[in-house]
Amino acid sequence: MNPPIVTRIPAPPMDQFNYALRELGEQTMHFVIAFDGRIDDERLKQAVAATLVMVPVLGFRFVEADAPYWERIIPLGVQDLVRIHPSVRGEQDLQRVLTLPIDPKTSPPLRLDILRSARSDTLCISVHHAAMDAHGLIVYAQLLAACYRDPDSWRGKYPANSPDRSLAKLLSQFSEHERVPVATPPEPLHPEWAFPAPVSGVEQRAFAIRTSPPDRLPVIKDTSHKLGATVNDVLIAAFFSALCDYIHPEPGHTVPIIISIDLRRYLNEREPEQSQGKTFPDRTGPAIPLDTIVNMSVAFNVMMPTGTCTFDDRIRQASAAMQVHKANNPGLASAIDIESFGYANFSGIRDRVRMMKESAEGSGVETPFLGNIGIIPESSTAFSSSLPVTNAFIAGIVINPPGLALGVTTFHNSLTLSIGYGSTAMPKEMMEGFMDRLIGYLPME
Repeated sequence: MNPPIVTRIPAPPMDQFNYALRELGEQTMHFVIAFDGRIDDERLKQAVAATLVMVPVLGFRFVEADAPYWERIIPLGVQDLVRIHPSVRGEQDLQRVLTLPIDPKTSPPLRLDILRSARSDTLCISVHHAAMDAHGLIVYAQLLAACYRDPDSWRGKYPANSPDRSLAKLLSQFSEHERVPVATPPEPLHPEWAFPAPVSGVEQRAFAIRTSPPDRLPVIKDTSHKLGATVNDVLIAAFFSALCDYIHPEPGHTVPIIISIDLRRYLNEREPEQSQGKTFPDRTGPAIPLDTIVNMSVAFNVMMPTGTCTFDDRIRQASAAMQVHKANNPGLASAIDIESFGYANFSGIRDRVRMMKESAEGSGVETPFLGNIGIIPESSTAFSSSLPVTNAFIAGIVINPPGLALGVTTFHNSLTLSIGYGSTAMPKEMMEGFMDRLIGYLPME
């Protein structure tokens, strides 16, 4: 039986919002996997073709309208999505691939680049945020790797005619009382809380990337446990401390850092029969939830006090600030806000983003962003038992200067921190120095 041909998928508010955010920066994300050996590119193309059947939006383009939708691109060849680049300069070649944008208005929101050196490959899976978030990208990589390992396992597996990409199912798990957000006063704007870079668009991009040795994460965990905090609290404290070293804010204020949160944490465990048609039965592990290869992440402000203090105190401050949100279903208010626009109010979403842009350009302030994406599971990189992986990480979006977006992933007990930045406004020397300062704050012993 042939799968049904899906030609149009409604774009829910989350997709619309993340598409509209292109006004604030480049919304392409990258999952980088470094192999000790070469991947079979023809087999990879077959695996990509299989994933396009199960996640059809990846072969679609975003169509702007009052009620935007995803439209199938015909014809679309897998060879257009998988590219091989000879690589002799390592890091420079990776930087070049990471700066390649995706425009979902004219092309599919998916691209795969293979950087091929004399003896090894680095695979870069790039997606546009309009199609999925970073956590969805990790799940997609699981699906891709499973299809690569077993090319026949996907046959007969395909979604319903109209896959639901919205947050409606997730929000339905909360009572009406839980879905009423707690009223909070608007946070005051502090003009001095701005990274020292001019306001500009992201015409050229670059990434500052650091991977810690495996013995550092246990020290970070031990420090956080001793202070009754989390690793995420330590990351917030380090990021905030480095920002303060560059911004030099006046003491006695509270200033924001935007923290992302994955709403998948609220999904109830579903029985197999409830997920029929929405999972991929990976033979090497748990079923892969296809219906989570979407946008399910939102963000909120965490307020941090300025002023001199010890780093341990700063971790405690980050922990206290996060506790304020943890007590009230963090991220739920943002999810409700975005869903409230509905499917047919794209003009309202664009107005919201336009106001955000005008505020940033008028004040010269763009709130720094931290996305702790978390642990990359082995299944997302396990393309073959004969193809060892030396490192894997996600490099995220790039916010218009003076904005900064820090992304953190963990793989094989190593943290990788990456910051994408507008390289015309933020010199490489400054951003590499900022990253060194940030890493220096993380506990080492």
